[in-house]
Amino acid sequence: MTATRFTYQHLVELVDGDTEFITRLVEEGIIERGEEDRVFVDVDRVLVARTLWRDLEIEWHGIEVILRLRDDLVQARRQIEELETALVQARAER
Repeated sequence: MTATRFTYQHLVELVDGDTEFITRLVEEGIIERGEEDRVFVDVDRVLVARTLWRDLEIEWHGIEVILRLRDDLVQARRQIEELETALVQARAER
């Protein structure tokens, strides 16, 4: 996850003014509120959650599972890339 710092207002604009959605994301722990008017957020996760909620009408428990599996998949892809790089380096050292 790559957390980015946003103002609360900028984040609300990102989701087309849906303050109830942002409030829910904070309650679910997807967004971390910082000091003053700042939030720490992975924008991709917010946009995926918004699509799942609005367009696909998936319940919050399902959204949590999907986001967790998506994060796991991203991490697995990084690990595979690292292993492939290590394998190429090991072959080059022969």
